[in-house]
Amino acid sequence: MTRRFGSVTAVDDVSFEIERGSVAGFLGPNGAGKTTAMRMLAGVLEPTSGAAFIHGFDVLQQAREAHQVLGWLPDGAPACEELRVDEYLRFRGGLYGGIPRQRYEQVCGQCGLLDVRRRLVGQLSRGYRQRVALAAAIVPDPVAIILDEPGTGLDPIQQLAFRSLVQELAQERAILLSTHQVGEAMAMCDELLVIVGGKLLAQGPINSLRQSDTSQAAFVEVKDIDVLRVLGGVDGVQSVRVKELANGWFQATCDCTSDIRAAVHDAITAAGGHLRELRYAGTSTEEWLRGLLEETQA
Repeated sequence: MTRRFGSVTAVDDVSFEIERGSVAGFLGPNGAGKTTAMRMLAGVLEPTSGAAFIHGFDVLQQAREAHQVLGWLPDGAPACEELRVDEYLRFRGGLYGGIPRQRYEQVCGQCGLLDVRRRLVGQLSRGYRQRVALAAAIVPDPVAIILDEPGTGLDPIQQLAFRSLVQELAQERAILLSTHQVGEAMAMCDELLVIVGGKLLAQGPINSLRQSDTSQAAFVEVKDIDVLRVLGGVDGVQSVRVKELANGWFQATCDCTSDIRAAVHDAITAAGGHLRELRYAGTSTEEWLRGLLEETQA
């Protein structure tokens, strides 16, 4: 799919497939094109070019059929605050032509809403309102679910409960979950779609994404030098990411393909710098992803 707004290309030739039984994380910074892509999948926006299919149904040409098998939780978990929980769920179910009564009971049980069914949606906590919005999305028992930034605003306990619920739902469904938090993606997803500037930079199972990258890293804490200039000039250094610490110290991550500690030490000494830490290791998947996003944003 591609989507342009005038001269701006928000989504640039993005293509992927998600199977039932998996949670795919749409990972990227704010403004990367995640929400635009999901709106095209949901049929809210029409692609400038390309097509989207849900369970084999063309989202534009077979919109009714596609909507019947898709559950969508937009960013912000919108719901009718003046309705009670059970009233709102019956309203949402009615949009699909009627849902068996036992289905509402099942969904409330799955989403932990049995004790608040008669309360007004607007009187619930952020965590419970998120559950209500998710319950509304799955009332018609969809085969695919789209979740746009579902963890926003949840406290740590609510996040754990919500992650468990999403993983339970994924056992029989295909789920696309967008986030700009690497940690959330790592905790909830089986595979990742890394998007920046409307383009997919990487996609696949989390472990295979990291294994496809052969770089290692030297981790340095240093002060009193021009970090980017000195470390960037060391033979074997492919890229340098710098974070400022307290009291004039800087933390640098130098991507490399071999052990460069001796060369880094010599370069810092020659430049008159002070070295507090120097270690060499393979980067974790999470470190690699953070580095990828930081580099592309820079």
